Amino acid sequence: MINKSYTHLSWGIAVAALIAGIFSTVAVTAGDGSGRVNLMYLVLLYVVLPLLSLLIFALFWALKKPPFLVGTLAQLSLWPRSWRDALPELKREQRFQPWLFCQSQKAMLAFNVGCLLSFITLLLFNDLSFVWRSTVLNAEDIYPFLAFIAAPWAFIDSAQPALELLVTTRDSRLAANPAGGTEYGLWWKFLVAAQLCYGILPRLLLLWLANHRFNAQPAQVAEAVMPVSAPLVNRPPEAPALAQVVSATAVPEPYCLVIWADLPQSLVEKVTAQMGAPEQTFHAGPHGQMDQELAAEADPRRKLVLVAAWEPPLGELNDFLQQGQGALMPLDWRNTDFAPVSALHLDEWRRFCHPLEQWQLLQLDDSPIDEDSA
Repeated sequence: MINKSYTHLSWGIAVAALIAGIFSTVAVTAGDGSGRVNLMYLVLLYVVLPLLSLLIFALFWALKKPPFLVGTLAQLSLWPRSWRDALPELKREQRFQPWLFCQSQKAMLAFNVGCLLSFITLLLFNDLSFVWRSTVLNAEDIYPFLAFIAAPWAFIDSAQPALELLVTTRDSRLAANPAGGTEYGLWWKFLVAAQLCYGILPRLLLLWLANHRFNAQPAQVAEAVMPVSAPLVNRPPEAPALAQVVSATAVPEPYCLVIWADLPQSLVEKVTAQMGAPEQTFHAGPHGQMDQELAAEADPRRKLVLVAAWEPPLGELNDFLQQGQGALMPLDWRNTDFAPVSALHLDEWRRFCHPLEQWQLLQLDDSPIDEDSA
């Protein structure tokens, strides 16, 4: 059921990207009052934008950070709740970031396919006149740039830019009878080839690579968590390793506040009054928002993470903490007042926090441990 939910969400985002591509081409090819389409705007849409998005994707891939835009789109309330509920499950399976990379390529491929389909449809049912205008540039300045763009399909002569064609299709609003005629429509082969080369083919390859990485992730996780079999030996149980609990009245340096619990705002203000004002506050976890969780995960500053003491620590929180450093504070409360944290709950958080060497376990001075609840 979960698998089907995030598949539906994936296709929903792709369809939205396809529609965005269709409307982008329609908007750019609307032309001026004479129906003439600016060639340079189409080069920006079909060449510069795909190359820029590929550069941004390469940067995210090198930094091993998920693309925020897709994560934000996936969290929009326009999708059914059952679709969005699949995202925490992906995070618990440690497959969320590979899914985001895969979905980003699928969305951009859908966007470029929408641009291409819309452009070909307009060519079939309308006569497009491609012109270009510039106050400071002439045909000799633009030709090397277009020739460089067309280098990958140099074997298709009819789709290559020509200096004479550039001179002929230059348009000027000051000219009473601008030159040109049938030449205005000769740019369509160049534009179709540019979309295939820069928008469609690279995304097909990257989608295949990202999809392969996503599908291979469960096996890697299984290998990482599968214990090595060992002969059974009757040994006395070892005492669990517990993290030290630190009582603090203030964080010694600037920090970000991450609210992982459904904590009333009045209690949040009590925490910040004692710990100091944070530089930024994020609402993450099951009670927060996906885009804020991704932003908090990417923030390099120290963090103070507030959690509900009675909620068991899950893998999603562990994955989040692995990406940063700071302090973890389990809290218990009744209505608008803090309550003592039971020793049973605190020991569970101490076991959870012990292997996380870059994290401290904090308790407010006015939140004593309830020994009787153990």
